[in-house]
Amino acid sequence: MKFKQLCSVWAVAFSVMLFASCSSTAGDKSAWEGKELYIQGNYTEALNSFLDAEEKGLKNFKEAELYSCIGNCYYQLADYETCIDYQLKSLDCDPEYFDGWVNLGIAYRKSDKNEKALSCYEVALNYDPENNSSVPLYVSLGSLYIELGKPISAITYLEKAQALYPEKPDIYAYLSIAYKMALEPQKSEEAFLKAKELGYTKMDEIQTQLDKLDK
Repeated sequence: MKFKQLCSVWAVAFSVMLFASCSSTAGDKSAWEGKELYIQGNYTEALNSFLDAEEKGLKNFKEAELYSCIGNCYYQLADYETCIDYQLKSLDCDPEYFDGWVNLGIAYRKSDKNEKALSCYEVALNYDPENNSSVPLYVSLGSLYIELGKPISAITYLEKAQALYPEKPDIYAYLSIAYKMALEPQKSEEAFLKAKELGYTKMDEIQTQLDKLDK
């Protein structure tokens, strides 16, 4: 690339950065700072930044994402009811917000509201059924249905996860339990061995659950 062309590219990039900076608000800045703090595991500081962003107002940062981020902070601080409140506020802003539905489901599950968690996970999948973010969601649905004693539903979701990400070991670990519950011992054994082959780290726990099903 010629020097003059390179200078032109730099000028355009600088202009875009300058425009983004000028078009942002103090609330946007606090929201992005909150995300960085959250990633670092500083949940109380992240919460303060997100609440500051809420107070100052947003221009570019999505309101639905902000409320979900606030909810996630409360989740990490073990305040699950407040987490639920903010995830619901997030979905009031954007009823099709995939992360909001997932996070609400996680909070419900932590609060032992498994039926509500299932509902949230299933709604989330309606909006984003086949991307990488959906794989752990299918696994979560599978494990929840195992807890609820519904192995056929568990198998349905876990096999969808398997189709999307066939090298994920926890899928096979849960499948081994679901197949055993559904009286398919051969498939259970094959799934168990596959989980072990892929390096699943909690094989002892899975074996204990399988042993209980034999009694």
